Formats: sequence, structure tokens, C-alpha cells
Amino acid sequence: MKKFLMVAASILAVLLIVDMTILKDQGMLSQAGLSGQYSKIDNPEDLPEGLEVKNRAPDFTLQTLNGDEVKLSDYRGKKVLLNFWATWCPPCKAEMPYMQEMYDKYKKEGFEILAVNSTVTEKSEKDVSEFVKKYELSFLIPMDEKNRVSSDYEILAYPTSFFIDANGVIRSKSVGGMTKEFLEKEIKKLP
Repeated sequence: MKKFLMVAASILAVLLIVDMTILKDQGMLSQAGLSGQYSKIDNPEDLPEGLEVKNRAPDFTLQTLNGDEVKLSDYRGKKVLLNFWATWCPPCKAEMPYMQEMYDKYKKEGFEILAVNSTVTEKSEKDVSEFVKKYELSFLIPMDEKNRVSSDYEILAYPTSFFIDANGVIRSKSVGGMTKEFLEKEIKKLP
């Protein structure tokens, strides 16, 4: 039995080495997203636009809490966390400090957060302003006043987050609150 386990462990070690060195991006670890970073996609402009992983994220234009216009496609070339949230949502409240911490840590490396507020679900816009002030948020807060973008992105629960690479391609989606560890792991995996 001991000999069998040694042989099995040796075979697994060889397969792991082959997967990581010879197969690289086509290997099992890379395909499962376990290699530390998502693989580069050739010709991302040829991908369909949609909400699935490896689709180009649908573009939108909204106004921020400050009244400035923000367009998702203006962030091509940057890694983007597109987060849909509301002030009354407990998991949103829990993850916002982590989002701010990660924004501060990675913004110099080309990371941006667009935290789209579901304004139609709020009592008032003042609630959003107070929330931003209370949590000391410095990333952009686009206001989805007509629920158009949330509808286009088929948001059914808050928070919902899309991790979008520098080519505008959705690499992962998270429904529900994120831990700091999960958030940082996903940011680091974005090419």
C-alpha cells in the first residue's frame, strides 16, 4: 500500500509539472483558474458581448454621484471591478471597506472600481451621499436612476460583482458579499 501511494504521488507530481511547464495556458490548472492569473485572450474584440465569463462586458453610460458622466468602455486598458449595490444591503455594507482598501492598494496598477448604485431602490439620493461619506469611498459611484444598467446586467441580488480585464472581458462574476481575500485574489488574477 505504501509503495502504491508513493507511485501515485510521483505520477501526480509529474503530471503537475507537465501541466505547469509544457501545457501552460492550455493546462488544467490554468483552465480552472488556479494558476494565479487568468490566461490572455487573443482577439478579445471578436468575442461576443454578453454577461457570461469570457464575453465582452456590455457598455453603458451613467452619471456619477457628482454629476460626471462615466462610460465603461472608457476604462479599457484598466482592470475593473463592476459592482452593483444599494445602501440598505447588509452584504454591501460589509464589503465596501474591503473594496476601498483594494482600490487604494491597486489603483496605481491600473485597477478601477465602478460601484453602480441601484438608485431606484433607495429612499433618496441623500442616503447614497451619506453612505459614501460614512465609508469614505473614493472610487466612482455611478447612479443607475432608471434601473437600466442593472436590468441590462440582469442583476437579481445585491451585491453582484463582475471582474473585467483590461480588454473589457468578463473574467468572473460574484453574487453576494465578497471577503477581502476573495476580492484580492480576483484582482490579482486579472490580466
